[in-house]
Amino acid sequence: MEHKRSSMRDLVQEELRPKMVSLFWRTYEGGRDFVMEGVPVYNDKAQFVGGKVINLSCYVVLKFLKGTEEFEAGLKALGHLTSWASDLPMETWGILNGITGLYRLQKAGLLEQTVDRETLETLKKSLDWRTFVDVDDDYRLIGKPTNYYGVAFGIARYRELLGWERERHSSVLLDRLIRHIDQYSGDLSYMDETAGSGRFDRYSILIPSEVISLIMATGVEVPEKIRRMLKNSANIFLQLADDRGLGFAYGRSIGAYGDTAALEVLSAAAEAGGIYEGRQQDLAYGYSVKLLGNMMDFWYDEEMGSVNMWDKGRRTDGYRNKNRILGENMSLFMQMVNSYEHWDRAGWGDKETAPDYGELLEGIDSHFFVPFSQGEYERALAIVRDKGHVWSIPFINGGKKYYATDPYLPIPQENLVLDQTPDESHGNLVPELVLEDGRVARPVSFIKKIDARQEGEAFIITCFQDELCLMGGEEPEKAEGIKSVTVYELTSGCIRRRDRFLATPGVGIREIRLTQMVYSQGGKVCEDGETVTFEQGVVTGLKALGYDSCQVLPAPEDGSFDTPRGRLKTQVKRTAKVRPHEGEIQVEWEIRYRKIN
Repeated sequence: MEHKRSSMRDLVQEELRPKMVSLFWRTYEGGRDFVMEGVPVYNDKAQFVGGKVINLSCYVVLKFLKGTEEFEAGLKALGHLTSWASDLPMETWGILNGITGLYRLQKAGLLEQTVDRETLETLKKSLDWRTFVDVDDDYRLIGKPTNYYGVAFGIARYRELLGWERERHSSVLLDRLIRHIDQYSGDLSYMDETAGSGRFDRYSILIPSEVISLIMATGVEVPEKIRRMLKNSANIFLQLADDRGLGFAYGRSIGAYGDTAALEVLSAAAEAGGIYEGRQQDLAYGYSVKLLGNMMDFWYDEEMGSVNMWDKGRRTDGYRNKNRILGENMSLFMQMVNSYEHWDRAGWGDKETAPDYGELLEGIDSHFFVPFSQGEYERALAIVRDKGHVWSIPFINGGKKYYATDPYLPIPQENLVLDQTPDESHGNLVPELVLEDGRVARPVSFIKKIDARQEGEAFIITCFQDELCLMGGEEPEKAEGIKSVTVYELTSGCIRRRDRFLATPGVGIREIRLTQMVYSQGGKVCEDGETVTFEQGVVTGLKALGYDSCQVLPAPEDGSFDTPRGRLKTQVKRTAKVRPHEGEIQVEWEIRYRKIN
């Protein structure tokens, strides 16, 4: 059967629905010993799975099985699954998922009929936001990043709607979230996951849609601050729109979750209303259809009967390890159907993609620069569109644990062209200074000032750092005594980066080195010793100046070069010795690439 792909409803009914129904029955029939891809799904590293089982199961039975011959059997299976899940540990996202499912049942008038009294009493105790919020300490989060105020708000609000508590804790928790945004982002209204380090990643853009979705689902008035944040986030994803259905490209939990982030933000903005202008909603909807189609084609592996984020050359960060395979399938499925529900409630669920979608893509600005924060250090994102490419260059700080990892580097990143390796610290495309004492410093994390401007057909971004960042620690540490100026120049088919380092007297630098990692293959070093050309791949050439040696090596197959979308094929290694007492060092590199059809 050939599937139609002209609307969200076509994709959901014809392709997503059978996958979700199948997973529901497989989960029920597998019982407590259910195994997916060799993984026992109820393990101690799958801390959210119980609540996700409840939520997906409730949705499948109420939305996909109702009106079919399987409905009564589905309700009975749902009761058993809920009882099983109630015995599992419940944490944060698992709690929110579980209570969301129960509220679905209550609204359908089927809660008491489906879930026995003993199970409900158990869930009433375990599905509680106070497990990670200290009410007595001004509602302080217990060991969680600040985005969890959104999770706590949702749980508290659903408890109120279920009649489990009378006090309006939800409004206090929502206020705590907004207070954090005001403190660390001010009027720019982007969410820093940390207490001011500057981690503006996928989740910073996603969180307004998660919060506003909970607000709309539970009948709370939308705060103007959250609406403004959602508009900002939607504008970023409109700038990322493409014809291939690819989403967010940098930071942790990218890949499949980078794609569904775009789905969630654009759909929530549609239901919220008053956010899109002119033809923006046509663009957002067409992009959403592409994203959902790509989820079916690329991320779902029919052979595995599962979403694939872990095998066949793919890799995600440790947080979403394969021990969570059942929960990750359920999360992604629910993000897809929730996005469809947003579009459907906005009256667009069965709308055809605009016939001039390609022209809408061509009308998007070629250069886009958005500041995230402007305090002691500036944080920002640049998006550049060229020849079918959509490049993202993040100027942020990953903060504790992530600052040195490749997905947080201030370099051009693009899905399927320049993907980065989760949890690895190769330092792709960033010059590294090896100091006399052996420590390594990079121009990352402490960006003092960012200047972005257009000069003719070139887009130029200049970054200034008064201190570099030392590698090796758990969190960023300043390497004082070395300043840097980094200049990006982006023109059609070419990206150039120039670095100038100024060391104060007494600061010894022994060596400078550069690693370049790409999907392209068949690399050869040209006679100039500076240029590498490739026989295959979108990236056609890599050039670098200021280095003494150049080696082209195949990427190892030990998993360290695996990205969310596949294994990188080639690494180019360059080094240069630094003369003693040399106070100024200048290096540069260039990437050349071909058009994407």
